[in-house]
Order: sequence, then C-alpha cells, then structure tokens
Amino acid sequence: MDASLLAQSAKNAQYWYAKLELGFKLASGRTILHHRKHSGPVRVQKMLWPEKTGVCHAIIVHPPAGIAGGDHLSFEMTVDAGAHAVVTTPGAGKWYKSNAKQAFQHIHIHLKQHAIFEWLPQESMLFNGANAYSETSIHLATSASFIGWDMLVLGRQAQLEKFEQGNYQNRFKLFRNEQLLVADSLNFKGNDRWLTSCLGMNNCAVMGSFWAVAPEQYRTNLYLDEHIELIRELIMRMDIPVTLTVLGDVICARFLGHDVRECHDAFAAIRAKLRRYWYGLDEEFPRIWRT
Repeated sequence: MDASLLAQSAKNAQYWYAKLELGFKLASGRTILHHRKHSGPVRVQKMLWPEKTGVCHAIIVHPPAGIAGGDHLSFEMTVDAGAHAVVTTPGAGKWYKSNAKQAFQHIHIHLKQHAIFEWLPQESMLFNGANAYSETSIHLATSASFIGWDMLVLGRQAQLEKFEQGNYQNRFKLFRNEQLLVADSLNFKGNDRWLTSCLGMNNCAVMGSFWAVAPEQYRTNLYLDEHIELIRELIMRMDIPVTLTVLGDVICARFLGHDVRECHDAFAAIRAKLRRYWYGLDEEFPRIWRT
C-alpha cells in the first residue's frame, strides 16, 4: 500500500461512521417500508399502523444513544408518491463532550408528489464540551407536505450544567422543486455572548423550531391565515412561550424557555391541529412517547 493510501486509512480509522436509509411507499392502501439499509449501529426498530388510513409509524434507534467526537451519522429517508410516514426516536439524543474531534449528523429527506412526512425526533441534549455539527435538508415535490421539528437542550439540566466549552452548528434547509423556501442557521460557542443576550437565548436552556408545509390545496393565504389564528389561540390558552409566523407558505413556530416538556407539548399540539386541518386525521401520537 502506498503512502497516500496508508495516510487515508489512518485518517478514516479516527472516525466512526453510521448510516441508515429508509424508503416508504404506498401499497395495498397503506404505507409500507419497502427499502431499509444500514451500516453501523443505527436501526429502524419496528413499523406500526395505529391509524385506519394506513399511515406508517417508524422508530429510529441509535443504541449508543449519543454522538461522540469523530462520529458521523447519516439518515436518508424517501417517501414515494401518495405515501404517509411518521418517524420518531425513542428518547433524547445526546451530543457528548468531545475529545477535540467534531461530531456530525446529516439528515436528508425526499418527498415525492402527494407524499406526507412527519419528522418528530425527541430533543437533542448538548453536553458541555461538545463539538457538534448537524444539518437537515428537506426536498419536497410540488404537492408534497411536511411537518417536523427540532428541539435543543443546552447542558444536562438535572446537573445544572451550562454550555461553557465547545461549539454547536446547525443548518436547516427546506426546498420545493429544488427552490429554497427556508434556510435556518445556528452557530455558537461555549460561553458565547449570544447565550445570555436578549437577542439570543436570553439565559434560556431550551430552544425549538417547528416547520410545516401544507398540502397544495391549503397553501392560499385564506387557509394559512385561518389556521395560524386558530393555533395562536391554542398557544395562548396553553400559556407557553411560542411564537408563530408564516414564511411564504411555510408555517414556522419557535420556542424559547427552560422546560423541554413545554416545548414538546406545544409542538405536539400544533401538529395535532395541522393534522386535523390538512389531513382530516386525529393527533395519534407515536406509541413510544407513552412508554
């Protein structure tokens, strides 16, 4: 083996890779998982069909339960025409204190015509000293619909841990027909002024972002404005620090506070309303949330 190959082999040995590919399609009146491929310890635990309409609920499991320095996790999920899938995780993800190496997570989701996908992961917990990079890209066909969220907890709250060292980068992009609809970026370091500033985290420990794209027939201002007003009334009654807005025809909700359960409850309530308005479906929480 020549010197360049030896050097590349040594470099790769310093990193740990895992990848999961999932493909959903409509078959015999319900959505099924027709493609599943993995490398490394990432799996889809099982598929459930708790709804009469045949929506497929799937649970992604990462047995180490966290991402350490040098880890590279990749998720590729595709939903074929007319299929409807809900994907979640069984518990909080964790970004562990780094050994000076950066950790990576890449999530790529592709939705074909009239596909519906709900991406509902549990929160991510950023340990003090973590060096984390996460990116999510959603690619929608013209008539596809998407509901998803991302929740971040700074430090282990039970230990009163603060994010004093390390680095976090997050990139979110949402496309329709390869046209960029939303780009959202976050980048901060331990003890960053942004963590305490009233223009940033304002000393809060939990932040969350919720994104939703309606089916094509509900993208008019009439429908979106009506739905947003009804959801605002719900959030006011819940008395949870969430703001809502519409970016083009993308509904966005933001949470900033100290209790991740509040964030989860608010986002789950918004999802439940949109499911009723857009798909005529009940809230139907993933079963793993009740265990």
